Amino acid sequence: MNFFSRFFGAGRYTRAASRDFRPEDLPDTRVKLFFDALGIRWSAMVGQNLFYLLFWLPAILWSGVNLLTLVQTLADAPAGADVGARVYSLAFTYLLVLWPLIAITGPATAGASYVSRNWARGQHSFMVSDFMEHARKNWKQALAVSTVTGALPVLLLFLWRFYGALAESMSGLFIIPEVIVFIAVILWLLMLQVVYTMMVTYKLTLRQLLGNALRMALGKLPLFLGVRLLTAALPLAMLIVFLYFPGQATFLLTVGGFFYMVFGLALNRLLYASLANALCETYINPNIGAPVNIGMRSQTPPPGEEDFE
Repeated sequence: MNFFSRFFGAGRYTRAASRDFRPEDLPDTRVKLFFDALGIRWSAMVGQNLFYLLFWLPAILWSGVNLLTLVQTLADAPAGADVGARVYSLAFTYLLVLWPLIAITGPATAGASYVSRNWARGQHSFMVSDFMEHARKNWKQALAVSTVTGALPVLLLFLWRFYGALAESMSGLFIIPEVIVFIAVILWLLMLQVVYTMMVTYKLTLRQLLGNALRMALGKLPLFLGVRLLTAALPLAMLIVFLYFPGQATFLLTVGGFFYMVFGLALNRLLYASLANALCETYINPNIGAPVNIGMRSQTPPPGEEDFE
């Protein structure tokens, strides 16, 4: 095997030359299955990441422009000046325009989720053709989900400020709807970890899709929170450094930005697909006669089996 075939992940298809493939070669736990997929597909994930990133470019560019504007606004503010109103205005305008920019990424996320779902199962998937096919097949539901996702930040900012002002001026009880709004946003973010994978796997109505995702998120809340915190660790670190340690912000933003440009988005999708596969094969597939433990030692999928009703 030459260097280039090894680099681009051909190892899985050539290592059987030394001996026959055996069922015991398959991973026997979900963690091993994830790292097996990561080890085999990492180079293809770079290509997937770059392709998926194209659909996020408008949102990324708009975010960069607003970040520079915010930095300039804070730098130009007189010492001791209250810039809260100006920062809120900038944030609200930024999130309002960001809303449709996030919304248009929904179909692409569905396509990326299908590819990641197959890779997380140990199955083959054509990165571009499968991506585009399932983006097209699921664009309506994906667009509905991403539209809500894009709306939530601007609604959270507005309602948090609105109820916060009422709590200060009228009654502390207005903290309750403020907290409810925050919890609703958190639950939606947790549901997003499985909703796209379920979308490309099962034929469900939007209501069924969201209902199943919500029940899974509530039923496995610690697991969902753990995975979400894991994928949010680097962005949170970048935000904290930017706000409180601006002298070191350039280095971390450069490293973090490069990571997400090259690999981070695809890695997150593989994590979410692995989570969704595990839960769906535990709680849904047995009830509809679909395979479970796909890609693992205990059972492999029937030939040609892909999507289930």
